[in-house]
Amino acid sequence: GDRHWQYASVDDETGLREFACGPSSNEHAGGFPNRPEPEHRYLRIGGGFLTATVSPEGPTLTVRHHDIAGGVQHSTVLQAESSFSF
Repeated sequence: GDRHWQYASVDDETGLREFACGPSSNEHAGGFPNRPEPEHRYLRIGGGFLTATVSPEGPTLTVRHHDIAGGVQHSTVLQAESSFSF
């Protein structure tokens, strides 16, 4: 979707996670009140970017929200719940 803010949310019913990074500049951030909804685990009205790192230990996925200068503003580590093979 076309979001102009950063957020991480979890749907309480399904457990589905959603991450959004918004615009790459602060000038284009906005359009949402700086008031988290119940599903938000993180909300920031600002520009920046998103990174994701996979680590084989666990395995884990680390998702980070960064500000426009690269500073980490929020981090979520997701642990694999089960193993599978193809």
